[in-house]
Amino acid sequence: MQRYIVRRLLQFIPVLFLVSVGIFLIMRVVPGDVALMILVGPDGTGTVDPKQLEALRTKLGLNDPLYMQYFHWVGGVFVGDWGQSLRSQTPVWEEITNRFPLTFEMCTLTVIISVSIALPLGILMAMRQNSPIDYVARFVSIGGLAMPTFWVGALMLLTMVVFFNWIPPLGYTELWENPWNNIQQIIWACLALGYALSAVVARMTRSTLLEVLRQDYIRTAWAKGLRERTIMVRHALKNAILPVITIVGLQYASLMGGTVIMERIWNLPGLGTAVIDSINFRDYPMVQGLVLLFALIILFVNLVIDLMYAWLDPRIRYN
Repeated sequence: MQRYIVRRLLQFIPVLFLVSVGIFLIMRVVPGDVALMILVGPDGTGTVDPKQLEALRTKLGLNDPLYMQYFHWVGGVFVGDWGQSLRSQTPVWEEITNRFPLTFEMCTLTVIISVSIALPLGILMAMRQNSPIDYVARFVSIGGLAMPTFWVGALMLLTMVVFFNWIPPLGYTELWENPWNNIQQIIWACLALGYALSAVVARMTRSTLLEVLRQDYIRTAWAKGLRERTIMVRHALKNAILPVITIVGLQYASLMGGTVIMERIWNLPGLGTAVIDSINFRDYPMVQGLVLLFALIILFVNLVIDLMYAWLDPRIRYN
């Protein structure tokens, strides 16, 4: 197992290298001049002196050859210097660490909500296939797949304002500072995201569980007179859960950079908002740092999923 983990960690290196080169080149071919945007200001009313513009481009390193800019950035990452945001003039790593707790909490709570709804619902649909319970649960899950999360989030906000004359506290309060305020600020976005994700997980749980329930060893368990709960929990669910774990893990990884719309609707300053703001401002160091962080998180989550396979199914070996 240790050798497998080391081998997987070594595989991170070429993937992160390709990601870093890809995002570096993409940001350089995107139209727009960050030095010009800094000089004209956010409202676009500032004046631009050509000499001042050239001096700022030299100061930011934008006149250096591309390979020098790339090695300067990667070399800084290796020593813990992720660069400086061109928009806020603060270190990129500081910006990330300030926003990461919100996105991490939001993604974790969303997955908890999703799994808490989806697993019991999927099991119930499989146990009562083609019954009224199954039809109602499938209708609810299809609704989660069909309705965009931004529409669900906006509808929730509109309902609070129109019918209850109440909106959640704006901004973000850290969990350990004011837990009640924190929950009020992020729970609604998590519910909107969790509903959509739970639909996918519930349908996957139902289909994989139905497939397992048709296996011969399950018929043998029924013939031995085992209780339904024992058959489902001890024999069926454990073998059906592997694809579900894969889906949940991939959802968690994708959420880390995919919560931007919910953050916009609920006015939450997370990593998704930082990505959009940085792209709009051509903030190269910030975008590169965020994309590299997302790639690292996705690789790490995939490694955790693979390790969980062996824990759930002892037949899986990594040697």
